Amino acid sequence: MADRQAPQGGRPAPRYSAQFQPQREDPFRVPEHEKQARRRRSERQRETRDDRRGRRDDPRDDRGDTRRDKRGGGFGRVIRGLFFGVLLLALAFSFLRYSREQGRLQALRDERQARIEAHEKELGYYVQMRGASGYDEYIRQFAQEFQVDRSFISAIIARESHYDTKAESRVGARGLMQIMQDTGEWVSGRLAVRPYSYELLFEPELNIRFGAWYLGYLSAQFNGDPVMIASAYHAGANNVKLWALKYAQDKRTLRIDQIPTEDTKDYVQKVMNAYALFYEYDSTR
Repeated sequence: MADRQAPQGGRPAPRYSAQFQPQREDPFRVPEHEKQARRRRSERQRETRDDRRGRRDDPRDDRGDTRRDKRGGGFGRVIRGLFFGVLLLALAFSFLRYSREQGRLQALRDERQARIEAHEKELGYYVQMRGASGYDEYIRQFAQEFQVDRSFISAIIARESHYDTKAESRVGARGLMQIMQDTGEWVSGRLAVRPYSYELLFEPELNIRFGAWYLGYLSAQFNGDPVMIASAYHAGANNVKLWALKYAQDKRTLRIDQIPTEDTKDYVQKVMNAYALFYEYDSTR
């Protein structure tokens, strides 16, 4: 390369090789500080978008997450605490209600079991009393002969004498079915029992025979209604007919609660109870 001419003044011009020639400044080149400013603006815009979208898993958004945690973390904990508190109260209330219902159910079961046991005990009492007497065959025989329910005869005997052949009331009723003296004489005539005496009412066979016949006689008068028959057996047929005319709605049939005298009402109630127990037992055998 030819040497350049020295400038005026006597100082030689510098020499440069081609690779060390100074480059001209690019008019389109973006300065470094401007690039950094643009990057910061871009990051702020991206953070704003992420905040709006609710993104929390972007590692570049840590600062936004921190700000959101500070704003909403405490409120979220309060809401979760309230939710779990309400849930625990609901569970506690449900448990208490369940326990209370279980207690009521158990009380009903215990009550039912107690009633069953009392019923079985009472049933056993009456059945054992009749069986121990040894007079069930007489009851069967005369129930069939005079068309009277065996269970009803058994109930009358149970309430009248408790199956005691020697029982005698203060008004003179005697024997198993507590037959009065004048009633015994009248029935003996209807059945043609000769000879007959008042003392014979203590004999089980004759007493049950007379009593069963008399129940059949009352049944024919009162259309087989057991309440009317038991009332008449205790208080007399004429009295019961008058009570029915006065208190019964149909003037013929009394209910237990319509019986006007307490002793007869109590007697009939007990007979009906014993009748139901004997009938329950006899109907299955």
